[in-house]
Amino acid sequence: MRNKMSLSVVIVGAGVLMSAATGDPFETSKQLEVFTSVLQQVQVNYVDEIGAEQAVGSAIKGMLKELDPYTVYYPEDKIEDVRLLQTGEYGGVGCVIQKIDKDIYISDLNNSGPAKSAGIQVGDIIKKVGDIPIDNFSISDVSSLLKGTPDSEVKVLVERGGKEKAFTFNRQNIKSKAVPFYGMRNDGVGYLYLDGFTAKASSEVRNALIELKKKNPKGIILDLRGNGGGLLIEAVKIVSYFSDTKDTIVSTRGRGGEIQDVYRKAAKTLLPDLSLAVLVDDRSASASEIVAGAIQDLDRGVILGEKSFGKGLVQQIKPLPFGAQMKVTVAKYYTPSGRCIQRVNYDRDENGTRTKKPAQKEFATVSGRPVVDGDGIHPDSTLSDAYYPEFISAMSAKGLDLRYAANVLNSMEDKSPDDFELSQDQWAAFVRFLAEEEFNFESLGERKLKQLGKAASELDYLSEDDIQSLLKSVEQRKGRLLESQRSEITKYIEDYLVQKRFGLEGALQRSLHRDTQINTAASILLEDGTMNALLGVK
Repeated sequence: MRNKMSLSVVIVGAGVLMSAATGDPFETSKQLEVFTSVLQQVQVNYVDEIGAEQAVGSAIKGMLKELDPYTVYYPEDKIEDVRLLQTGEYGGVGCVIQKIDKDIYISDLNNSGPAKSAGIQVGDIIKKVGDIPIDNFSISDVSSLLKGTPDSEVKVLVERGGKEKAFTFNRQNIKSKAVPFYGMRNDGVGYLYLDGFTAKASSEVRNALIELKKKNPKGIILDLRGNGGGLLIEAVKIVSYFSDTKDTIVSTRGRGGEIQDVYRKAAKTLLPDLSLAVLVDDRSASASEIVAGAIQDLDRGVILGEKSFGKGLVQQIKPLPFGAQMKVTVAKYYTPSGRCIQRVNYDRDENGTRTKKPAQKEFATVSGRPVVDGDGIHPDSTLSDAYYPEFISAMSAKGLDLRYAANVLNSMEDKSPDDFELSQDQWAAFVRFLAEEEFNFESLGERKLKQLGKAASELDYLSEDDIQSLLKSVEQRKGRLLESQRSEITKYIEDYLVQKRFGLEGALQRSLHRDTQINTAASILLEDGTMNALLGVK
């Protein structure tokens, strides 16, 4: 068995060697032989039994960890994750899970998924998948158990209200919409939210724009907040819908900085002149930044919101033996002005040492506006997001918002997402719930005051008693937070409950006239002077 195992590793290694485009063949062969010997020693002599899959898998993860976080190995049992990345589809039950303390909760449900159809509810605690108890399992481990081939049977045991309930149903092909919501605002501005750049993203965007165009919008808001990216060609097509430019939309450069591909207009232009605003935030990455960067460099529209994530790397999916696959970084992409917005430098010298990040360079848009590389997409105008008190962040970190939602979702009146308001009884139930949970938190200010208290002994003009007096005052005010910040907390709970009851589509519908950034973007689009100023039009 050991000989067979070693032979298989050598054969795989030989395949790697033969496919290597560059490098020293002898050195590669030498290191593979050393690796094979180490693996054999671990399997034969290590005090605990170590399987080949575990050992090699750990070695692969260790190797890729030295590269960048986007180069990922997917063993055969994780292939559904690859399919989700590429298509927005996967075989599974249609739920999102969240870990609170040691328990795995159902956090969200796909409205058309088999889990919801079977009767599973948001807030249920998963106890078993099949015959496997999931005590101390990670979210990744439980997710792997829930995913599988469509039409295969799955059994899920959950706890609800202290009682266990068993469900048996078949997995399905779960489809996530790239455009979960689009619509017209009352002021005549069209709105479209893009959730990801899957294989059907451009077609869904196209269909949404055609429908919006029929209503003669005064402008369009393309919302890319929270969009982590996806397929590059989908981004090129979406830019093409808004611009009939003949110039480069994006280009890629591989090893050594050599140009790999140049992408120009790839679809029929639908709205070449309509005022356009693109919303981004610090989670807008990759393909989102290709769209935002191209729109900005071409002066086609204004970029609003917060600085984007800064991922200027291109990945491709490569097949591996025995059904495994690998997502590997193959290039960097460059916007029309020639800038790469990659924020973190992963380049290495000939010795494998990470090189210093180069200084930022300034580039120019078509009209001459200055833009910089190496730091994401900077918005043309920064828009602040809605403020939520520290109380809410602390409560959410403990999962209390989800647990409260589980108690009240069934009692929500059957209203549209736009009309839902937290009742007095529901607010009272929320206050009681927090009291029963003995919820308390230490604010950032308290932590700093305590640090100052430790240093007080070194100051002649400040004593620890002074700090304790301040901390006592802070504690008293914290006890009144529920009332003093009731309006902000109520707004958060209302939005949270709508999202859990109606899904992302319902949450977006509710935000169409309530979201601060959307409202500001609409007002900018409707003001020619503001648009011209932001775009540098004289």
